[in-house]
Amino acid sequence: MDNSGKGAAPHVLLWPFPGHGHVDPTLPVAAELVRRGLHVTVATTERFAEAVTATGAEVLPYASALAGRPLPEVFDPDYLAREPLRAMIEAIATVPPIRSHFQHRQPPDLVVYDSSTYAAARVAALTWSRPAIQMFPTFASNEKWQLGPWIKDEFAPEIDEHHPALLEFFYCMGELLSGYGLDDIDLERFHAPCEDHNLVFLPKFFQLGNEFFDDRHEFLGPCLPTNSGGTWQPPASGHPVLVVSLGTEKNKDTRFFHDCAQAFADLPWHVVLTLGGGMTVADLGPLPANVEAHQYLSHAEVLPHATALVAHAGMSTTMRALHHGVAQVLVPHTPEQHFVARRAAELGIARLLPRDQVTAHAVREAVLELTSDDRARTRIHDLAEQTRAAGGTERAADLIQTRLEGRP
Repeated sequence: MDNSGKGAAPHVLLWPFPGHGHVDPTLPVAAELVRRGLHVTVATTERFAEAVTATGAEVLPYASALAGRPLPEVFDPDYLAREPLRAMIEAIATVPPIRSHFQHRQPPDLVVYDSSTYAAARVAALTWSRPAIQMFPTFASNEKWQLGPWIKDEFAPEIDEHHPALLEFFYCMGELLSGYGLDDIDLERFHAPCEDHNLVFLPKFFQLGNEFFDDRHEFLGPCLPTNSGGTWQPPASGHPVLVVSLGTEKNKDTRFFHDCAQAFADLPWHVVLTLGGGMTVADLGPLPANVEAHQYLSHAEVLPHATALVAHAGMSTTMRALHHGVAQVLVPHTPEQHFVARRAAELGIARLLPRDQVTAHAVREAVLELTSDDRARTRIHDLAEQTRAAGGTERAADLIQTRLEGRP
């Protein structure tokens, strides 16, 4: 889009949930929009301010009570019933600082928001009379298919529809809307599972229920940075690289990393452990000579060199590995991760290893079996090509510009 001679550049507000699995796919899109001459603001927490600034976008900081919180060991029905209410309480707290930022300036021309920030973002867009696009960093939703009922049926079938937290959720939603003069908004429409325009950061073949999705949802595959900006290099030995990760959030499962390290201690593999925020490298004790451990190491640096990945089945990590054609052994923890792992296993590109079955022997056997399976290697190669062809960052930027220009 050529903005010369047309006044200020179009302004896009990107509003991901402030967690790595949500922010990471958004940053390359922000960088590409900035490269095209757009004014981009990213609403996020201070934790991601440096990464946002590096894209050339403006940071709109706010506090989040949900981001980075420790997750329970067991997702029982009461915890799951309270999740929507926790998100709505966060929305009520988030809208004021976002709106205050634009109190004495023109609001953005377009709001592009995460499915996990929908309530606050929709209120902001409505009060500004601005169009919106919804982003899905994980499985998308529409009127015919949503992940929530699947999670309920499998993990919490006994949730009472009259659970106090569910009733309070709708009360808080009404309070949120009335607080901004939106009393006349239809609650069902406000709570709709998607917008008329939606960006999905996975290829369509990976989407559960993909036959129910029309062209309102653009399945882009992962949006990845053009370069890692890092210095990590594979070993000079030429041994295959195995990456082990439970994500970047807090986890304290030192036994998991210890088992994975010991599983390959006597094999010609090079193992890279990325720990996240719940432990330090020192907590692991002595490691085999063919194992290196990092508190944090960008997967953008190491996955292009990897043969296999043992991970938690976070969608962002799973998609990045698929993009690079990496075989995956998935050890899910959250209900959503169980469905990601199951889908990857159904497609023949991963093996699902239940967390309570993780041992050094089980990890070793799963990795060696998958990486020596000719059919699996072919399947991974073919679906990696389809993933890379889905459009990614450039397609996302194209669609955002199309929406800015008012074209359908």
